[in-house]
Amino acid sequence: MSTWLIWLLVASGFGAVAARRPAVAAVLVTSQTLLLGAGTLAMAPGRSPEFAVAAGLLMLKAALVTVIVAVAISRSREARPHEGESGLLNRLGAAVALVLVFVGLVPSYGLESVAAENGAAALLATGLALALVRRPTIFAVLAFLIAENGIAVAAVSVSGALPLVVELGIAFDLVLLIAVAAVFQSRILAAFGTTDTSALRGTRG
Repeated sequence: MSTWLIWLLVASGFGAVAARRPAVAAVLVTSQTLLLGAGTLAMAPGRSPEFAVAAGLLMLKAALVTVIVAVAISRSREARPHEGESGLLNRLGAAVALVLVFVGLVPSYGLESVAAENGAAALLATGLALALVRRPTIFAVLAFLIAENGIAVAAVSVSGALPLVVELGIAFDLVLLIAVAAVFQSRILAAFGTTDTSALRGTRG
């Protein structure tokens, strides 16, 4: 996978951390997922048939996830914005700090390039940062997607890629998890009138 594409994926993750509105973050993360699928398909010529099938599965997963996230966003629009969230600079600072820690601490693990190794680590760190600094529950879903995209970057950058059965399992599990999370998000909003995770902590007995 080309270096410019890897860092474009990372940049879209930072964009999701910076975005104020969940819908904007969702567009960035689903675009990241689609871009990853398209980039993997572009790598398929000259690779094994198994790699081509895995690339097709990544693209199919990206399309399904995009539809699910779009439906979740449309069904969970809140009347008022979330108050007390971290400011833009704080969010980006936390994301940059986590990326630097991950990239610095994760040892080389034999991918096709240093850019692939650093990019995969950066995506994992950006997903973690998004989950930590944003309160609406939809951001937890988006954070998981970013982190999984980091795993996918690592997977397609291994010689031969992941076995097809593993790729099938990952794709199925991810789509199912996102679908369940989307249903819970809409039910949380209907029950409590908010998806702010800090407000929901007060409901525990």
